[in-house]
Amino acid sequence: MVKQDTVLLQNWLCTVVMAPGFLNQKIGLANHLYHVNENDVVSDEGAASVYARLNVYSSGYMARLLDCMYADYAISKKFMGDELFDSFAKAYLMYHPSTSFTLYDLGKSFPDFLDKTKPQPQEGIDNIHFDIPAKLARVERARQVAMRAPGIENDAVNTSQVDIRDMFFGTLNISIPECLQLLELNFPMKQFFQAIYREEEYELPSPQKSYMAISRKNYHLVLEEITETQYLLLSECRKHTNLYDAISVLSADQNISSAELLADAFLWMPFFRKCGFIQVAN
Repeated sequence: MVKQDTVLLQNWLCTVVMAPGFLNQKIGLANHLYHVNENDVVSDEGAASVYARLNVYSSGYMARLLDCMYADYAISKKFMGDELFDSFAKAYLMYHPSTSFTLYDLGKSFPDFLDKTKPQPQEGIDNIHFDIPAKLARVERARQVAMRAPGIENDAVNTSQVDIRDMFFGTLNISIPECLQLLELNFPMKQFFQAIYREEEYELPSPQKSYMAISRKNYHLVLEEITETQYLLLSECRKHTNLYDAISVLSADQNISSAELLADAFLWMPFFRKCGFIQVAN
């Protein structure tokens, strides 16, 4: 071994541990960047070779990242099976190495990765169900965000019932909690997701445009399928502090009667508030 600068050695080992590729590729990259040879850094005394010693750190780091993927996408792992999930997770980590101070960000792009790497359609073969893993992972990621994003637990909110006079003749100020996640999907996923979560028997969902809202109410996650109009209304409410402004914009965009939409919103409001999808300000 040759005595080396400590900072240089730290950077060299960091490259060996964190750079994508096989161990020999990582070592080659580290040697090239820092002009250091592994034999001048790592002791070869004892039974373990230089490569075996470095592999402890390199493989251990990857194992830790995989553990995070297992925790974040436990439902997807159940559905895909350990071997298939591992192959996609390892490939994902190769192309999306950890760059954040928090491991919460590690799997953020995994649903998009599954979408991009799904088998390509082939003529005469029905490949529609190849879309399911990405959509399932998208629901899981939305649940993670809903669990961690600011909710309404510590906010002083109006819990009184919205009566018809408030709705039609008053000014209803509203807000959408950050924890609300809205998803547009091409499969109905609620029952399918819950069946996998509970380890119950399930059938693959049939293709169908669907919409889902995931939020948190009193520290409990809420996952519901909603209609397209409910989805659009909640999306528009994010941009406004007044319900009527959101309804006016949506009715103009979708060519829906504002009176009809207001009446529907009045019927939906108890459900929205019960699920933590919307708040009514005092």
